Amino acid sequence: MKTICLTIFSLLISFHLFAEEPIRVLTINVRLSTARDGENAWEYRKEFLTDILATSSDANKPYDFIGSQETVVDPRPEFNQVDYIISKMPKYDALWLSREKTPEQGEAMLILWRRERWRIDETDQGTFWLSETPDIPGSKTDPKAGCPRCVTFGLFRELKDNKTTGRKLYICNTHYDHLSEESRQRAAKQVMTWISTRKDKNAPLVIMGDLNCGEKSPAIRYMQGEPMTIDNTELQPPLALTDTFRAANPDAVDVGTFHGFKEEVGQEKIDYIFSTKELKTISSKIIRTKRDHRWPTDHCPVEAILNWRL
Repeated sequence: MKTICLTIFSLLISFHLFAEEPIRVLTINVRLSTARDGENAWEYRKEFLTDILATSSDANKPYDFIGSQETVVDPRPEFNQVDYIISKMPKYDALWLSREKTPEQGEAMLILWRRERWRIDETDQGTFWLSETPDIPGSKTDPKAGCPRCVTFGLFRELKDNKTTGRKLYICNTHYDHLSEESRQRAAKQVMTWISTRKDKNAPLVIMGDLNCGEKSPAIRYMQGEPMTIDNTELQPPLALTDTFRAANPDAVDVGTFHGFKEEVGQEKIDYIFSTKELKTISSKIIRTKRDHRWPTDHCPVEAILNWRL
């Protein structure tokens, strides 16, 4: 009888794990709409791009969270990517703020979440700038940086039948500088310090974005727990994050995520979805879908399917 009871208990646990809905996450640099991209201009690819956002490759299920970078906020409707994307995603709520001093114009780190399953904590959300003055919009510390950079974040509580389940996690979206290596390293330091001192340290965290540097770069290694030297001082990271793509594909070689609308994709993976140790990676992939031989944007989106560890 004892053996039968243990077997039934094990089966119930297994069924619970199998039935548990995973967390589906996508990061995508949408390529700003104001760029002069000719046949790859925003107006020619925007419908394809939002089709990519609509369903994950995991059994055609919707994403729980989508983080987009380079998402233009503009008073001219034809260039306003934030408004267009939100209009095409009616089952999602959104959080964003322009990285510039003027909130009505610039680029935003847009976070979309599936409102049926998630509710944002109104007291634990916002945007901070990757600078020595993180609360000042448009600020940057490194004069060699190409533009201001920021992080948009929120604490989300899981819902089931419109009631909270008790589970929660942070979602963060960022975009490191494309010109300055020093700026990327300082950004990594600031981000990791913020993560280690976040308001709810018990909540798991996902941070995604276009980090503009490859897997062997100091900034990426630091985020995964390796020391990094800044101003002749060796810094020890306060924690180690998991690169979800590498957790699922440790031996992958074809990992480039930037192509600039060219046929060939570059060699470096510069787009990432990181998670804290409380989350486990089920799968992750680089999405290289084309339509009529055209890309939806100049980066390959990256998808991760996650779950809570017991």
